[in-house]
Amino acid sequence: MTAAQIQEAMCPCPANEQERLQEVLHYRFADGGSEKALDEICGLAHSLFEVPLAFVTLMDANEEVVLASCGAGDRPIPRSDAISSWTVLSDEVLIVEDALQDPRFHSNEWVQQRHLRFYAGAPLIVRPGVAVGTLCLIDTRPRRFSAGERVRLAMLAALAMNELSRRRTIIDLRRQKRLLAQATRLTKVGSWKLDVRNDSLTWSEEMYRIFELDRRVNPTREFFKQTLSSASDTEAQQAVTALVQAGKRFDREVEITTAKGHRRWIRCLAEAEWSDGRVAHVIGSVQDVTEQHQHNAEIERLAFRDGLTGLPNRAMFHERLSGAIEHARQSRTSVGLIMLDLDHFKTVNDTLGHDAGDLLLCLIAERLQRVFGQNNTVARLGGDEFAIIMPGINTAADIHRAVERVMESLRHPVEHDGRNFSITASAGAAMCPQHHENPTDLLKNADIALFRAKLTGRNRLIGFQPWMRLAVERKAELMQDVRSSLAENHFKLFYQPTVSLAEPCQVTGLEALMRWEHPSKGLLTPAAFIAAFEDTECGHQLGELAFDSAIEQMRRWLDEGVEFGRVAINLSSAQFRTGNLTEVILDKLAAAGVPPSRLVLEVTENTYMGWSAEMVGDALRALHIAGIKIALDDFGTGYASLTHLNQFPIDRLKIDKSFLRGTSDGAIVHAIVTLGARLGMKVVAEGVEDADQLAILREMKCDEAQGYYFARPMPAEDVPTFLAAFHSRSGGDALTIPANPQALAHFEETQQPTCA
Repeated sequence: MTAAQIQEAMCPCPANEQERLQEVLHYRFADGGSEKALDEICGLAHSLFEVPLAFVTLMDANEEVVLASCGAGDRPIPRSDAISSWTVLSDEVLIVEDALQDPRFHSNEWVQQRHLRFYAGAPLIVRPGVAVGTLCLIDTRPRRFSAGERVRLAMLAALAMNELSRRRTIIDLRRQKRLLAQATRLTKVGSWKLDVRNDSLTWSEEMYRIFELDRRVNPTREFFKQTLSSASDTEAQQAVTALVQAGKRFDREVEITTAKGHRRWIRCLAEAEWSDGRVAHVIGSVQDVTEQHQHNAEIERLAFRDGLTGLPNRAMFHERLSGAIEHARQSRTSVGLIMLDLDHFKTVNDTLGHDAGDLLLCLIAERLQRVFGQNNTVARLGGDEFAIIMPGINTAADIHRAVERVMESLRHPVEHDGRNFSITASAGAAMCPQHHENPTDLLKNADIALFRAKLTGRNRLIGFQPWMRLAVERKAELMQDVRSSLAENHFKLFYQPTVSLAEPCQVTGLEALMRWEHPSKGLLTPAAFIAAFEDTECGHQLGELAFDSAIEQMRRWLDEGVEFGRVAINLSSAQFRTGNLTEVILDKLAAAGVPPSRLVLEVTENTYMGWSAEMVGDALRALHIAGIKIALDDFGTGYASLTHLNQFPIDRLKIDKSFLRGTSDGAIVHAIVTLGARLGMKVVAEGVEDADQLAILREMKCDEAQGYYFARPMPAEDVPTFLAAFHSRSGGDALTIPANPQALAHFEETQQPTCA
């Protein structure tokens, strides 16, 4: 599935979305009525189905609005996060028995962050095929939902819809009563009569109010003609002339400027009276329709404008993109499409709050509009995702220059609540017809380029290239292959020993390394499936598999009396995103009866300092306090500063094996060993392949090492034999006898983070 397909799947829209939104307006902006009855329905659902949360909601263009609830607040939910977005697609009850197992919702924020597992939603149906919202149930545990329960939930939803309809009827009656009272006082309709023979004009009192004229002013035919046909409206001028000279009926809405300088819309109707074969009089009426225009503009804003920034929303974006491509096809010009995401925007919301996030989005919208101007379309598609349509461009350089100005504007910090913060953006671009003439495929290609920009470091613009689509397709195939192999238990752990360098050498522990026993490709290292670790779902599943397998194996070795020291397991950022990693690890250890002191958790510098570093740090501090050792893996290849070594709970530094291969890297290795000693941390050298490397490390007083010189990664069943053979050697001196006689053979194996 491509990035664009994923985004579309997160926020589906019914085919009749505009019709549906028109109905939502009547309930979203109701001006009276109590919510008590709806609250009681939620309470009844809460009791009847024994769920912690029940809601009555409306599905607006951009968010799910909570009208009533039981067990939760009434804060709106972004539509992209609302499972109810799927409920309003049909008239049937939607049941999600376990959201973690449903590919539509497993990465949803409510599922990942708020632990939603079960969802049941019945649409609030105005008429067949049109649902304005839902009555939904939420639970934090998976559960079944019977056919009978479906029927009862649908009946409760019908009661909620009846209550909404009753409230709408009452409100509509109140409005009609007010309108009737207003019409009695102010009809907003004026009448006039023009005598063509002597150019005399008479009109009613209401005309003075509409045009905001002093009642001492006598209106003239010339004044009226100029009012109805501005100098820029040639068609209106011709219509007025045709009315007076040829008696053709006049029916137009025009925008006027009143005597006091106010802009108003009026509808003017006029017909001619004939006498002796010529127009003698023109009789007409003028109605002030300004409010109607404002109402129509509000409907358009709600249907086609983003509620926060005022930019075109996804619906208007798609409409304008199709129009721009069609115009380009006819005029033989090009259209540029830019997809832009803010980097680590979630961190702003998490650390500074949603108010700061909303402020940032509005400021970004303003800066984008300043850069791209009125000739281009700047749209907000949802969350922190923006899109820009650039019609009539000549080359890709036009896109690059505009995005460079955007990147420059983002460098100016934003102040909120006495704090300054700044943000960067990633962008992907595609052109029509160069990269596709179909709007959907052009959007997919720009989205693929955006994904590539994020993958290669963010804070940059990447233009689409055809090979990128192939890469995405290959990744999709890989992810499907990984999911199938996870289901068929084709992944297992191998173990590589870590050896102390103080004489006599001893095995101090083992690192658990994931291997893929591929049905057709044989045994694969993580270099072949590294993309799976970056995926939230697969990365989490692989991490769970590693923990479960390693802890089960530790328990088995403890029972068998095998002294293995500690087992190190790699962690990925995907595992931290669950929000409950600390509890999961400690619960697994307790359930297996494995002491926390037997476990080492390895985290790369980029995981430490990347996504939500504060959350990562908090989780590791709690685990460290529980007795688990923390290792900083591949040290020297990421971007952690020395300050962070003191800020985070780190027990050991692992020197990346790339530093042991270069003849000029000895100073770096020595510096890391010295740094670790000064900070009271163990230093472990990875990738030791020969005795010369080992001798140098010993001379530098490095604490521990691992690599092919001692042993390749081995299945768990080979570990006891290896340990017995290693410790039976004379003094355990690994400088003299390598544990693995073939270890000196060079065999390239890339060890990556997350169960590498």
